[in-house]
Amino acid sequence: MRRTKIKPPYIPLIQQRLCCVACAVQWILLRRGLKLVDQETIANALDLMVPKKYKNLFITKVKVGKKTPKRGWGTNETDGTKINKFFKKYRIPLKTKKIFHSEIKEPAKLIADNLKKGNDLMIITYMSAIKPKHRYGHALLVSEIILDKKPKLIVGDPDFIAKKFYEVDLNKVIKGMDKKFDGEERGIFIFTKS
Repeated sequence: MRRTKIKPPYIPLIQQRLCCVACAVQWILLRRGLKLVDQETIANALDLMVPKKYKNLFITKVKVGKKTPKRGWGTNETDGTKINKFFKKYRIPLKTKKIFHSEIKEPAKLIADNLKKGNDLMIITYMSAIKPKHRYGHALLVSEIILDKKPKLIVGDPDFIAKKFYEVDLNKVIKGMDKKFDGEERGIFIFTKS
C-alpha cells in the first residue's frame, strides 16, 4: 500500500450554505499561504444562486432563483473559466483546469501524480454515490490517496455538518461524476501555479 499526501496539509474551513466550491477555493488559498478572499465574494464570482429562504444568510447581494434541471442552487462553475477570471481579478497566482468525468482514464494515477507535484485537486461529485441519502453535487478536496487493490482517498469536506476529513472509495467518487445522476457531468479541477 502506497500513500501520497498533499504537502503542506489543508487547514479545514466551514462553508456557508451552498458555498462548498467557494470554501474549497479558500482551503487552497490558505494551504498555499495566499491572500484569503471571503466566501461570498468567491461564490458570487462563480455565479452563486440561492433559494429565496437563504437570501438573508448572505451579507452581499446574491442571485435568488428557482432550481431547474439545468441549473441547481450553489455556484455555477462548469469548466474553470469563472475560477480563472476570479484569480486574475484578485491577482492570485493560480490557475485551474477541469478534467471531466468522460476524460478521466486512470484516476488513481492522475490524482497521485498531481499530489506529488503539490497541485490541489477539487473533486465535484454527486454525493449519493458516496452517501446514498445525500442527493446533491458537492466539492471535496483530495488530501491523500491510498494506492491499493481498491484505491481510496482521504478527502477534505467543507460541509458544515460533515467530518472535515474522511476516507472514501475512489471508484465511488468517480462514479458520482457521471451525468446519469442529474444530467450534469462533473469532474476534477486541478489547481496549479500560474
